[in-house]
Amino acid sequence: MKVSAVLVGAGIGLRMGGPVKKPYLYIQGKPIFLHTIERFSCIDTVTEIILVIGETEIKPLREQWQHTLESLNVKKIIAGGKRRQDSVYHGLCQIEADAEVVLIHDVVRPLVRKEHIEAVIAKAQESHAAILAAPVKATIKETGNDLLIKRTVPRKGLWMAQTPQGFERNLILKVFDQFKNSDTEFTDDAEMVEKAGYPVCVIPGTDENIKITTPEDIRLAEALL
Repeated sequence: MKVSAVLVGAGIGLRMGGPVKKPYLYIQGKPIFLHTIERFSCIDTVTEIILVIGETEIKPLREQWQHTLESLNVKKIIAGGKRRQDSVYHGLCQIEADAEVVLIHDVVRPLVRKEHIEAVIAKAQESHAAILAAPVKATIKETGNDLLIKRTVPRKGLWMAQTPQGFERNLILKVFDQFKNSDTEFTDDAEMVEKAGYPVCVIPGTDENIKITTPEDIRLAEALL
């Protein structure tokens, strides 16, 4: 089986602040994007990694990391789009024709476990669409605009979506082609697949698979590593 991994990191990252974008911040001596790539490069079935980043970042990244990235099976570095879904689509257009499963992953999730990536691959091959997610543990309150509680949402059956999200190649290409010109902004790739009418399976993950968004997340990731 051949798996293509599309790692997406073309966002602006406003919540982090500072002059350095999130993928290029260092944790334990390495940039976040490199930690993430290493998690995928060690999986035998992942035959190519496509890195999607900001257009102005490609040249300096190649100048500093080209040899390392090639050794980690990064086959292409391409520019993202205006929205996340546009960036993912750019990556999907570059995958190998014989890929059977496509993984889509946030490049700022450097703590994903190998066994969870492999579980998503297996379930995507079996059921065509699968995502990693963690069960909701906190009590969830729904409020109105006045911030008064309207109801407590039962947390049974609620999951916090994570990545990687894995899909059978033809399915995800068909779905993205269907919605590529849509004005709807999708929060993740599975939402698009759901809207197209296809079932998506959940693989239980852990809270450790954090998406680094704020300075506090940097400290947490360092502690977990």
